[in-house]
Amino acid sequence: MPAAKEREEIRAAVYDRKAEEGIRVVTKRAPKLGRGDVLVRVRACGVNPVDAKFVVADKLPESWRGAARWLVDGRVAGFDLSGVVERAYPGSGFEVGEEVFGAVPPMRGSFADLVAVPSSQLATKPPSLTHAEAAALVLPGLTVVQALRQHGFAPGARVLVIGASGGVGHLAVQVASAHGASLVVGVCSGRNVEFVKSLGADDVLDYEALKPPDDDETGVRPDPLVERLREVLSAHGGRPFDLVLDTVSSHDARDRAHAYKSRIRSDRALLDQGPNAADKHNYVTIGGRTGGWIVAGVKRMTGVNLFKRGKELFWINFNQCAPDLKTLRALAEGEGSNGGVRAVKPAIERTVSLTDEGVREAFRMLHGRRVRGKLAIEL
Repeated sequence: MPAAKEREEIRAAVYDRKAEEGIRVVTKRAPKLGRGDVLVRVRACGVNPVDAKFVVADKLPESWRGAARWLVDGRVAGFDLSGVVERAYPGSGFEVGEEVFGAVPPMRGSFADLVAVPSSQLATKPPSLTHAEAAALVLPGLTVVQALRQHGFAPGARVLVIGASGGVGHLAVQVASAHGASLVVGVCSGRNVEFVKSLGADDVLDYEALKPPDDDETGVRPDPLVERLREVLSAHGGRPFDLVLDTVSSHDARDRAHAYKSRIRSDRALLDQGPNAADKHNYVTIGGRTGGWIVAGVKRMTGVNLFKRGKELFWINFNQCAPDLKTLRALAEGEGSNGGVRAVKPAIERTVSLTDEGVREAFRMLHGRRVRGKLAIEL
């Protein structure tokens, strides 16, 4: 073991339910280097909606969230980071001075000057990305890579991405295209249509212009979104989507009001629901009610899938995620991409500093639900 060094004072953003936006920056001792860990001098962190929701996000009933926030009080926020190796446990596979990116386990936190990261959750940073871009790639990129793998994605697949301009959605469009999807269609707000097209989507629909008629109490009139999706599929040979990645639907009433899942699954011409479908759980959401998270947790821990046919709530797995980080690095470098599709790169709407106001501004923006792409903290 390397000789122990005196632990320096570092900045860290910790949860504080009494503080503005529930977060504040404090000074604390640097973490110790644990067995199998790599001590990383952080240069940037990705900021995700789950960070602004006190980690528990929508996994617990509303009545329990106050207690859950009390439990995370004082914990360092964040999962994603990019930086430079300061020290490494022998045999970790990393060298001092090496640029790396990765994810920390829940509750360890990445919003700090120095962070101890398990070597199994770390990889060499993509050379073509800045530290902010590399950090912003981690959680949403892992979500997309793992979800596509688990749900039967293969070259030639047809993919519908709902919320295609958001953190996960804008990377889903790029990764699906890079992996050889024959058709990628995005759904987003009108102001972001051109942005999503620029990412490689074959067609992009403005959900604001395709809302169900407010005066259709009988449900007889055609659903504009369903009709438009049918037109898109017809123009591309008529075959239904193989996979829907819905990054919008959640427990939140504002998200449930869109009713994307029931609208799309109501028309069998839109989503392959037959016995020969590549995956029988091919309407995938990344948010939902507590019951869905329990079932997702069972699958994550045991591999047993108890979701009803046709749908599933996806839960990311950080444990031993280094191989998936290497996949993301290859995609960022344009390796193995589909015939000239450009390299995968996260779009960063704004970077902030590791200060009270900086982190709080990032949380405010996420609570406003209009972020295009990602936010990042630069140190």
